Amino acid sequence: MKAKSFDNIDWLKYINLMEPLPSLEEACKRYENNLKSIISKNLKYKKTPVLMLSGGVDSMMLGTILKKHFGLKHSITVACIKDTHDIIQAQKSAKMLGISNEVVEVTYDELIDNFPLAQGKDITTTFSLIYYLMFSLGLSKTTVKNVDLINGDGADTLLGSIGHFMYVDRPHIVEKYNVTDEEANTAVKMRFYEVASDPTRKKGKGAGHLFVQAAKEHGCNPVMAYKDRKVLEWVNRLPYDFANGGRYPKNKRLHKEFIKYMGYDNPHERTVMQVGTGIYDTMKDYLIKEYKTTSANAAVNRIVKTSSTLPI
Repeated sequence: MKAKSFDNIDWLKYINLMEPLPSLEEACKRYENNLKSIISKNLKYKKTPVLMLSGGVDSMMLGTILKKHFGLKHSITVACIKDTHDIIQAQKSAKMLGISNEVVEVTYDELIDNFPLAQGKDITTTFSLIYYLMFSLGLSKTTVKNVDLINGDGADTLLGSIGHFMYVDRPHIVEKYNVTDEEANTAVKMRFYEVASDPTRKKGKGAGHLFVQAAKEHGCNPVMAYKDRKVLEWVNRLPYDFANGGRYPKNKRLHKEFIKYMGYDNPHERTVMQVGTGIYDTMKDYLIKEYKTTSANAAVNRIVKTSSTLPI
């Protein structure tokens, strides 16, 4: 079944804007130069920048650039449950990069106790609630004032590695325009990126803005390198298989190969915050039960809009 908006979208526009297939070395070299430039122009302090390091591929990729071009020495990993896959992978990445890694723990109870911090914020989902509180509370426990904090948020949208749901229109594009599966998948990720990057969009815009807010609240400078659309849109326009390595969006072939290109061999499976924190599903169940709502997101809406964290 195709999406309701399918027939109103000019898919051929995206197909015609696809990037020509480069060599892997050409793509990696261009990507390195772009990210180096983006980070350089957004640095605010003379101190060596600090990397927000997760267990995923994207922050490790930024780490290789920061190590080579900016003398990276330290990283911070915010955790809710110690020894999760996410934390273990982050520590492996730090060891490979030859940098220190500070694991800052924010407990499940701390998240619940600090729901009032979310009031009035642009928070609409369980994910964004956890995201904001994890970073806000985590940064309050470490020394980050007057520091440039480099965050890897935005790479999923850029690369088109969000998930299978966004590719539901692929077979219909193939049939309508007589193009290959790869061309159709590329058009889908280009369309998704365009919509997600729209600054006027109010719904479904992710949670990166909440890291920016949390960082500024704690006196540091957030740098979101993957979110520079003007410089990096060419990455989104790369052929789907070249970028993601075939069938599964989460493969992130280009970013894994980039890590190897930079001299490291740590192409581990990416983790996502919903899984990596170890408490996402538990929090959803808690919200529904305690706030007596039909969905966790409805409970989040009440937390953001009311002055009390208790059910009314």
